[in-house]
Amino acid sequence: MEEEQVSHRHREVRAWLEKVFGGADIPQYEINEHTIDILYGLMQRNQERDRDTQIIIDDFNQKAEEYHAEAVRLSSILQSVGLSPASLSQSGNVSLRTLANTALTLGIKDATTSSYLLQMTELAKSDMETEQARHSEQRLSEQLFTKTKAALIKCNSLKKALSALEDQVEFQQPQLEKKTKESGFLLSKSKQYKNNLKQLQNQLQQNGFEANTTHQSLLKLAEELEELNGRLAPLKSKLDSYHNLPPDLALAKTKIAEANLQLAKLEAELAKSIDMMHM
Repeated sequence: MEEEQVSHRHREVRAWLEKVFGGADIPQYEINEHTIDILYGLMQRNQERDRDTQIIIDDFNQKAEEYHAEAVRLSSILQSVGLSPASLSQSGNVSLRTLANTALTLGIKDATTSSYLLQMTELAKSDMETEQARHSEQRLSEQLFTKTKAALIKCNSLKKALSALEDQVEFQQPQLEKKTKESGFLLSKSKQYKNNLKQLQNQLQQNGFEANTTHQSLLKLAEELEELNGRLAPLKSKLDSYHNLPPDLALAKTKIAEANLQLAKLEAELAKSIDMMHM
């Protein structure tokens, strides 16, 4: 099937080459699938271009016929009123050529006034739309320019801020590194002190440490001892006064016994406080 297709394309390509070169010799070429595919594609593109060219030629021929018919019609009109292109003045011929060139430029099929007016109206409309589009583009360009200008100003501000931050970082970098080292040192010392405190607490517990032997507890006991000594002093003075009692022996013994009891009580409290201080 593929060989038949290649053979069919080869025949088409051969016929096309003969048509292109006419009676001249066709250059030799290899007959294989790759070469035939290339020549076949080239043939198709060439034929398409020929068709497009023929369409344009036909259109030009049709317009030429229409212009010729219009020229004949205008010539007959001019001749009917006793005028002909040869009888026109130089300015008349210039005006006639100007009208013809204008018709060609506008692309109208005839040179009637209505055709000119319609085409001029279309041109005016197109010109108005183009002007509106130009104004829209100009406004858009101005908006984009304003936004771009603001963006550039903002970009420059950001660059200055970034530069200032980089300078500040460069200036503060040694201080930050120093503070980082100090923070690490302090953190290490804090952990060390916590470990030492924990070890000391364990050691105190192993040594039988009690809360009542702390500095604050001892200060409190010393205050209580001082208070007891203050209370004991007047009692001793009172006891000393009993040594000068009157001859009533029974009354004196009673007083002495009461004083001795009170003194013994205070001494016991004092001894207890002293013992607690030595614990």
